[in-house]
Amino acid sequence: MSDDLTPQRIQHNLDSTIVGRAIEHYTQVGSTNDLIRRQARAAHPEGLVIVTDQQTAGRGRMGRTWAAPPGSSLLLSLLLRPSWLAPADAFSLTILASVALCEAVEQLAPPRAALKWPNDLLLPVRTAAGPMLRKAAGILSEIELDGGRIAWVVIGIGVNVNWSPSGIVDGRDLAEVATSVGAAAGQPVERLPLLRALLERLDARYAALRRGDHAELFERWRDRLTTLGQPVQISLPQGELRGVAEDVERTGALCVRDEQGTLHKVLAGDVGG
Repeated sequence: MSDDLTPQRIQHNLDSTIVGRAIEHYTQVGSTNDLIRRQARAAHPEGLVIVTDQQTAGRGRMGRTWAAPPGSSLLLSLLLRPSWLAPADAFSLTILASVALCEAVEQLAPPRAALKWPNDLLLPVRTAAGPMLRKAAGILSEIELDGGRIAWVVIGIGVNVNWSPSGIVDGRDLAEVATSVGAAAGQPVERLPLLRALLERLDARYAALRRGDHAELFERWRDRLTTLGQPVQISLPQGELRGVAEDVERTGALCVRDEQGTLHKVLAGDVGG
């Protein structure tokens, strides 16, 4: 299949106003987030997307590395400058990226996409034990403030398109927790149409957020969270928190009631079942 992610092919008839107004493509980079962060500090206008076929120093949440064979995944970063958004609402941009990614994947893969708090994309795969949800993508957002306002936000997205990770990492068998869009769809998926769908959904969601549509976006995100109502074990700097995930707040905080009945509001942590 023809899957060259050239700026010309990506932007051809792209239904987008801001996201993707400038696109840079690289065969290999250390990290797209590192590259685009330098562009952000050099005052590049918002909407820039940097995409690569391979990362050698990609990062996920909690400092984990993100590595995949060349051309097997969608690896990109987006620069936004939402100076109109209050810093207290900055997590809305992570919510925006999560929902847009779910919507884009569903345009190419039949199964409904779900989310593990806060922003891991989960897709159903068939196993000997029956259908199971497994991670197919992750999102990493970085923000810089200037005088109490948002100067820029970088959103990094990594999607397993036609490669399902395997091997043991941090004591986990990746084959038991990870999958790909192609595996969930039951057939190979081209990166180009998936990328174009993602950029268009990001643009539409960004425009809606700028119009003040926070509530609808939050509910779309909350509705996809498989974490809610489930027992969780969260790794925090101060130790392990065990309890039940009861709800989420607009700030992105996960509300967890521990085994003693105390309610905790967790803004960041590594969630396990």
